[in-house]
Order: sequence, then structure tokens, then C-alpha cells
Amino acid sequence: MTFGPALSRIFFRRTQLVMVFAFLLLLIVVSGFLNRRFLSIENFSNLVATSVPYILTAFAQTIILLVGGIDLSVGSLVSLANVLCARSMLSTPLGFLPGLGLALVVGSAFGYANGIVVTRGRLQPIIVTLASSSIIAGLALAILPEPGGKIPVGFARLVNGSAGVPVPLIALIAFTVLMWIVLNRTKYGRTVYATGGSETSAYSSGIAVDRVKVISFTLAGLLSALAGIYISSQIYSGDPLLGTNMSLVSITTAVLGGISLGGGKGNIIGSVAGVFIFIIINNVLNLTGVPSFYQFILQGCLLIFALTIGSLRLRRR
Repeated sequence: MTFGPALSRIFFRRTQLVMVFAFLLLLIVVSGFLNRRFLSIENFSNLVATSVPYILTAFAQTIILLVGGIDLSVGSLVSLANVLCARSMLSTPLGFLPGLGLALVVGSAFGYANGIVVTRGRLQPIIVTLASSSIIAGLALAILPEPGGKIPVGFARLVNGSAGVPVPLIALIAFTVLMWIVLNRTKYGRTVYATGGSETSAYSSGIAVDRVKVISFTLAGLLSALAGIYISSQIYSGDPLLGTNMSLVSITTAVLGGISLGGGKGNIIGSVAGVFIFIIINNVLNLTGVPSFYQFILQGCLLIFALTIGSLRLRRR
């Protein structure tokens, strides 16, 4: 009898993940009926390539949600990394490396700063990251006031693949496997779930909660910068407003994938499913010729739906 509650919780968590993927499968089938082009190899390749930066930002948001916070600076960090790449990457054979390194360092630094302010100031992450989002967005505009700059063609081909090599698919699988290992097979991952589940219990167990949060925000900043770098290779230029909606999208996709708003609960694989649900809906709307403003309306509805589900899960807990 002592194993009953534990087994029930495990079954419930797996049931949630199965339901998310079942809905994704149903969405794929329905989308195929709505438009035959949806099931083409070309369209699936496009879906994978489009999903990679959204998956990276969903992972960034997932980590923060798991430790019990929300990061609203994700989108601004995507924009900042993008404009840094567009301004600093050179067209020489390895000229992209300084810009690449700069974007990763700056993204990680802002993530670290978020973590320090949250832990040292005992402030709510949503408030801190809202403020830092404004600062980062202003910095991105100062670096590149309007769309422009240039991304080296060689770097873009390296990231997006050439000669039939499916680099986006490889990147998607690699990032997903790596994040799953980090959160499920490392000491850090266990402390993330423990901290989000109950900070008091985590403290009592000897976990350095503040350190876990700082590492989590730093990692979120790094992943957001990676998303900005990846998008840079797709659009070949910089745009200071590129990541405007990506913070809200990252919350939507993570919660759709089963990540709890209360922290300490959820599976990184579910976040991948949440991203594809979001991407496929937008893709079908594009294929069927639905005006873009309806897509923004739908994104808002999806966010409300995801937050409602998240709230219901919290009440159930």
C-alpha cells in the first residue's frame, strides 16, 4: 500500500505526456486533411527548421518554470543575440566565431544577472525579468536601430545544412537529448525539480537553492542566445524586434507541453511537443491563407488556454 500514491503520481505524469503527444498526433492528422501540402517532405523540413529556435526558447523557459519562476527576458535576449551576430560576424572563413562567442557570453551574462538579482534581492523572477527585458530590448535597439547588418553565407549554410545534410533535425535531436540528460540524469537536474517542488524542503535537504536558481537563469540566457544565433542564420540579417513575442510563446509552448506553473513538475520532452503544436497550427494557417493578424489572435488564445490548463493543474496539486 505504501507504493500506491507514488505509483499513482508516476502514472499521472506519464498520462499527461501521452495526452500531449496524442493531441499532437491528432493535430497532424487533421492538418493533413485540411491541406495536402502539409504532409509533404518539404513542409516537414520547414517545420523542423522553424521549430529549432522555438524549442531552444521553450527549454530556457522550462528550466525557469521548473525552479518556480517565469522569465520574460527570453525574447529580448533572442533579439540581442541576433543583432550582435549581425553587427560583429565577418565574412572570412572563421569570421563568425567572435560574433558567436560574444552573443553566447552576453546572453549568459544577462541570465546570470537575472539570477543574482532574483536571489540576492529576494524578488519575484517575473518582475526582475520584466525589467531586464526592457533594458535588453533597449540595448538591442541601440546596437541596431533598424533591421540590417549581415550574416556570413558560410555560417548560415553551416547551421542550416547543405549537400542534403539535415542539420536542423540533428540539432533538434541533439539539443533535446542533451537537455533531457541534464534535467533527468544529473545532480543539477534533481536539484532543479527539488527547488521548484518546495524551496523549504530543498533547503532542509542541504540544497543550495540560490545557486541552483542562478545556474538556471544563466543556462536560460545561454539557450535564448543560441535561439537568436540560430534565427540569425535563417534570416541572414539582424532585427532588434525579432524576439518581441518569443517570451510569451516560450511560456505557451512549455505549459502546453505539461510544465507546471507552480514549479518542480514536467518533462522536457513535453516542451518539444508543445512547440510543434504551436508551429503546426501556425503552419496550417499559412498554408490555408489565413491572414497573419488572425495568427496573433490565436497565439493569445493559446496562451490563455495554456495558462488555464496550468492553473487547473496547480489546483489539482
